Amino acid sequence: MGREYPLSLSGFTVLPLELPPLPSLPKAATHFLYLQPHQPRIPDPDSSRSLFLVNVPITATEAHFKHFFGTQLCAGRVESVRFQDVQSTSSAPVVKPSAQLSKGKKRKRETVEELEQELKSIRLPKTWDRELQNPGAHAVVVFVDKPSMEASLKAAKKAAKSRTKIVWGQGIEDKLPPLGSQRYEHHNRLRYPPREELKRIANEYMLVFDRLEEARAREATTGAQVSDEDGFITVVKGPKHNPDREDELKALAEKQKEKNKGLEDFYRFQTREMRKEKQNELLKGFEEDKKKVEEMKKRRGKIRMGSNIYYLHASATRSLRISSTGVHKQQSKDNYIFAGIFLSVVLGDTCNCAGLPL
Repeated sequence: MGREYPLSLSGFTVLPLELPPLPSLPKAATHFLYLQPHQPRIPDPDSSRSLFLVNVPITATEAHFKHFFGTQLCAGRVESVRFQDVQSTSSAPVVKPSAQLSKGKKRKRETVEELEQELKSIRLPKTWDRELQNPGAHAVVVFVDKPSMEASLKAAKKAAKSRTKIVWGQGIEDKLPPLGSQRYEHHNRLRYPPREELKRIANEYMLVFDRLEEARAREATTGAQVSDEDGFITVVKGPKHNPDREDELKALAEKQKEKNKGLEDFYRFQTREMRKEKQNELLKGFEEDKKKVEEMKKRRGKIRMGSNIYYLHASATRSLRISSTGVHKQQSKDNYIFAGIFLSVVLGDTCNCAGLPL
């Protein structure tokens, strides 16, 4: 740290830090940290009390910065640290369902946005006990208030000007997870979390996902109010419904489902046998009806044939009676012969049993 360096660079305060020696590198090294007030393009509620840091050490953690600003510089108190490429959830805190419950009051209906944020907050167990930063990465340090931020920046400028020796992480390395081979041994153990932990996370995720689907369906059916270019609100049509009634019906359905749980397949084989017996009965009835129809057709044919035979026999008998008197004798004989020929054609040899001359 004997060489000269600028106190500021492009609006950043240049603060040298001493990295302690390691077993692989027994010589201390100098690391430069760049600080300035956080001025994002789109200000947020925390930007006025935040510092923007560039070229943070690769071993930096939130504990390091709290110790650095609070103990080593004796300046301000750090509330949180947002590292590069790490999604922050402090700006959009997720409200758990239990926090919305109050004694004697119903739970407030959750919106789709709240449930989506809650779904994103559910993560699998970490496989690293300590994260490492990329070389040259930046971070945003949020202080408890603006005076703490200003005091910390002033102390950093003073330390840079006075060439104060600041050893990075001095006094807290024993309180953090170790690096080196021990870090990778612990990582190998964390790769296989307990089954109960994975099951709990999966169940929690699916419960939130089900609530999210219900909220989306509820918003789709109730109708959304859309404002056009002229400022008029167009109400999308949707079926009218009673939310309280829906909750009651859902509770009854769940209760009935629990009551019938395990009985779905208990009598399934009996239902299958009853269906088969009913099918056999229908087939049997169909065959019986078919036989009855055939018998009725045969019976109707015999009755018609018998009536025709009786008519011919009566005609022949009357012709014989007339012929005995000598009137129309030749005509009656012809009728009788015609009747006999008809019977022989229809009944075959049975006409001989009637004693008719053929």
